[in-house]
Amino acid sequence: MRRFLIHTAILAGIAAIGAVLVVWLGLFNVSARSGHLPGVSWVLHTTFRNAVELRAPPADAVPDLSDPDLVALGARHYDGACRVCHAGPDEGRTATMLSMLPAPPPIKEAVADWEPQHLFWIVKHGVKMSGMPAWPTRTRDDDVWPVVAFLTRVPEMTLAEYEELVAPPELPADAAGADVAYCASCHGADGRGRGNAQVPRLDILGEAYIAASLTAYRTGARQNGIMHHAASTLDATGDARLARFYGAQQPSPASDPQSDSEPGGKRDHITLGRDLAMGSAASADVPACSACHGPWPDRLSALFPRLAGQPEPYLLRQLELWRDGERGGTSRAHLMHQAAKDLTDGELRALAAYYASLKPGEAR
Repeated sequence: MRRFLIHTAILAGIAAIGAVLVVWLGLFNVSARSGHLPGVSWVLHTTFRNAVELRAPPADAVPDLSDPDLVALGARHYDGACRVCHAGPDEGRTATMLSMLPAPPPIKEAVADWEPQHLFWIVKHGVKMSGMPAWPTRTRDDDVWPVVAFLTRVPEMTLAEYEELVAPPELPADAAGADVAYCASCHGADGRGRGNAQVPRLDILGEAYIAASLTAYRTGARQNGIMHHAASTLDATGDARLARFYGAQQPSPASDPQSDSEPGGKRDHITLGRDLAMGSAASADVPACSACHGPWPDRLSALFPRLAGQPEPYLLRQLELWRDGERGGTSRAHLMHQAAKDLTDGELRALAAYYASLKPGEAR
């Protein structure tokens, strides 16, 4: 036994010396052109697949991914952040893509044989030594799912359908250059969100609030991977230019208010939301939302966003984030943490339904 241990120690020492020499003398060829030794690619890929399947969330944690607005939001982020490596569906890859090691697979191949929960883990956490980055922010999962929703549609999508989905709108003559073009792909050139209920209407928010929000996204004070990527392409000058452009857009109703036309159950829901917003509901733990957010004819503070006319799904998700302590923002963020912390699920839905039922800028 003693002899065995001595021989083992000697072999381990030789191995350690060899490893040190490989590292310090640069004996291992790191060139992407040289490729891997036989069997290394299989080991790495098998390890990757098993690691994802072990750590991905359970299948029952996958939300409903069928909303076309969710798919469109994910597609537009993919187009700006991911297409450069994986290309569009059925789109040829560039020579630079193909020269990487490993080469990023075309997107249809990349999503094949993965379930939505696996795609979520890959998009959120990335893959070491592959060039696949982690999601830009850490604390939220909900902003990853739109990309997953898009990826689940990719196998049946043609390049023409993809191009139509991500095509930017026509810009007006007074648009502030390429920055507006990028933002308009989701928010529209007029700031009205292109009918997508998953994104906020910028024409309602105001110049100062938009500028402060862009800064919060870029610095990480407000977590959202999609917006963190978008804001990282800007500086303070770009923030001001975009805020000025969208802040100058005149709010206009996307549709007529719904409070008088909805069926009884929905109308009652909106009525409860109005009572909560005005501070006349039975719950003493819920402050009056109208004190800061209206509806009122004139904005009380440049950092208090108008809510009237924002899409209901977007409002509901933001209220959930405030209540759960997962949202940051401007210097007034601490006020919302206190205001939302005692709201129930039903109260959140009622408030979102009420404010969504109003016309932008409505004072009632």
